[in-house]
Amino acid sequence: MSTYISFLLLSSIFFNSFSLPSQRIEVIKLEEGVYIYRSFAILDGEKTSANGLILESSDEVALIDIPWDDEQTVQLLDWIEREIDKPISFAVITHSHMDRIGGIDVLKSHNISTISGYLTAKEAIQNGYTQPDLTFQSDTLLSYGNSSLEAYYPGPGHTVDNTVIYLNDLQILYGGCFIKNASSTSLGNVEDAKVTEWPSSLRKVLKRYPDRKLVIPGHGNWKPGAIQNTLNLLSSEVK
Repeated sequence: MSTYISFLLLSSIFFNSFSLPSQRIEVIKLEEGVYIYRSFAILDGEKTSANGLILESSDEVALIDIPWDDEQTVQLLDWIEREIDKPISFAVITHSHMDRIGGIDVLKSHNISTISGYLTAKEAIQNGYTQPDLTFQSDTLLSYGNSSLEAYYPGPGHTVDNTVIYLNDLQILYGGCFIKNASSTSLGNVEDAKVTEWPSSLRKVLKRYPDRKLVIPGHGNWKPGAIQNTLNLLSSEVK
């Protein structure tokens, strides 16, 4: 059964149309060594969650994506320190929107290495965020303790720089905002999307990871059918 752990956010921060008043992160245990964390913003008057991952190995932790803001990122680090008590080896940022990179300066202040595709590093600067420490070109294998993950850039989609993460040992695909959840009825924020190229990029992911057992989107639930629903939404959009 999923376990929810929440911590109180102590201050309010506002970014353009996003507001983050007194939000609480949630941490959900999927299986041994794999946790989904949710951070939140109020977007157009509605509470919006964003999924990220905490990955625990024998003696280290890896993060996939960073919460919307500094305060929720502090909560996340506090949770890891209290509940796991292992050092964080690195954080991979899957694209340069606020719900993936907002708290990057907190990680840097804790000397936690931040990694992204080279396009995300470029876009981060253009979007007003600090550039990640390390970059890769199209794909890379990253190790943390006795575990590893693959970061793969399939091409443009939700953004020009979106990266997906694959946990080879567990056959879990983390799609970030590149993949919509199975219940989504729209593509969401497409301001920076490359809608005509998105289906081709998504099919590359399907071909590369045919044995995936679980797909985790950037927002909402992780029920089966997320990739097919994303393709269906894209098909309706480009007609």
